[in-house]
Amino acid sequence: MEPLNIQANQLILLRLPSQNIKVVKVEPGSIISLGKFGSFRADDIIGDPFGFTYEIDSGMKLSLVDNTIEFDEDDQMGAEQAMTGHKITATGMQQLTSEEIEALKSQGVSGAEIIAKVMEGHAAFEHKTEYSKEKYLKRKKQKFLQQFTPYAIGSTELIDIYLDKDPTRIYNLSPETLALALNMGNIRPGGNYLVVDETPGVLVAAILERIGGEGTITLVHENEHPNLDCLKYLVLSEEERERMIKTINWLELFHPEESEPVRTKTAEELEDLKPSHRRQYYRAKQREENHKEILKRADTCGFDALMVMTLLDLPTLIPQLLRFVGGSRPIVLYSEFKEVLVETTLALQKENRVLAPTIMETRVRKYQTLPGRIHPLMTSRGYGGYLLSALRVHPNRAVNAVGKISNRRKKAKTTASATPTPEPAQIAPVDGQEISPDTPAIDA
Repeated sequence: MEPLNIQANQLILLRLPSQNIKVVKVEPGSIISLGKFGSFRADDIIGDPFGFTYEIDSGMKLSLVDNTIEFDEDDQMGAEQAMTGHKITATGMQQLTSEEIEALKSQGVSGAEIIAKVMEGHAAFEHKTEYSKEKYLKRKKQKFLQQFTPYAIGSTELIDIYLDKDPTRIYNLSPETLALALNMGNIRPGGNYLVVDETPGVLVAAILERIGGEGTITLVHENEHPNLDCLKYLVLSEEERERMIKTINWLELFHPEESEPVRTKTAEELEDLKPSHRRQYYRAKQREENHKEILKRADTCGFDALMVMTLLDLPTLIPQLLRFVGGSRPIVLYSEFKEVLVETTLALQKENRVLAPTIMETRVRKYQTLPGRIHPLMTSRGYGGYLLSALRVHPNRAVNAVGKISNRRKKAKTTASATPTPEPAQIAPVDGQEISPDTPAIDA
């Protein structure tokens, strides 16, 4: 569960006025630097709730910022006036130079006061439309305000972090596509899920966030250890991680007979071991028990969903994993390329264990809202990958299809039953040899 307040030694996300993000660790007694936006003491935000906006004053002191937006009649009238085209535009340069602005910063003048002086020195500011004023003010806030807003890191924030650093590590996944995948997979508390996640663990983190501490995730990986790097951003204890996340590699899942069992040591042998070797032995025994539990659940089709996010060949991989999923349970596959899912759909359509494979795409566009006006942002990210969802079923081969027979088919069936079947012709023996009725006749 995500904490409601900022905790000591926790990794949090800070959103800056420029809309950039920064991940920091809140260590007691440390000073957190935000570059041109200033610095502050970590102790000043420990214990405070998430989501509040702070402004850095002189002396690294923090003060809360009121972000409440109120619209009155004057705002609406100004918006309507701007829409009619009065005083459309007038160009003019601000009188403050960059050197004077830097001097104000060095004197400890707050960002709000600098913005006020810049607006006063702009000769044509009053001739701008209300929309132009709003955009101008927004640009200056992004440039001069020394503010930040802390957020707890969840699945959405994880995607923002990786999209900002390296989108290819999460296969260009978008938050809305991840949310749709969780809904199509029916992820809920208490479920047991089979997961293939080759990202740094974004899918696993999102499922952990959805199950709320109740349920298990069986993660299949191809290396010696799974890649769960992003779990360091979550507030997750080692006990919770071991209890909810079970890992197994492909060889141990598909060929368990090739795995060598861990020899049980006696109490005397354990006493002779070094502490590090003893801990290693206990981890190996625990891993063996987890593998036995996973294989038992796999043999009984005990998984509630199959969630896949990988670069492995899906048309050959998914049919091998279907036998581990229970009946009437969903399977959800993600790929950033539609062609991969189209090929997988063609392979699944030949399977009688899969029902209604469907490819989906989501696209969410951000909008700019001002009093009396709304329009989409001109530059935004509109790509987030594709999903393939289907339903795992257990077909009963003894079921016969029953339905109405058309009159034409009924008449053809009656005619065929009334026509006598000709008996095979008797062929006379040649030169005293017996000839089978199946022997073809030879024309003289």
